Amino acid sequence: MTVARRLAEISADFFRFGMDMSNKGLKKAVLIGAVSGALITLGIALSMDLFFADTLQGTWRDAATKDVTKMFGPACGQNAFAVITVLVIVMAFLAGFGALLGAAAGLTLNRFFKLVLKL
Repeated sequence: MTVARRLAEISADFFRFGMDMSNKGLKKAVLIGAVSGALITLGIALSMDLFFADTLQGTWRDAATKDVTKMFGPACGQNAFAVITVLVIVMAFLAGFGALLGAAAGLTLNRFFKLVLKL
């Protein structure tokens, strides 16, 4: 078997769709990637809030207050429950997106190291 043919088979295996999720290592890599991606995303968002509040002209809470005021009026903008609910929804969206990217990174790293260790 030539080297080019073997590399073609390995790359076909690497880019194959419908990967088997019964592999425990793959599940662990995706889960670790998702959790770390969500935590890193939230950490970055909250550190931006802490360090750049003056530069970015406000915090996440200020932005949520402005959004609630624009959507529901000034009476609801002063309601702490509404502001915190919007803030939780925004943070959950950020964490979900970070988890999605982290899971993709975990999957890619898992497949890459399986490919490297096959050679």
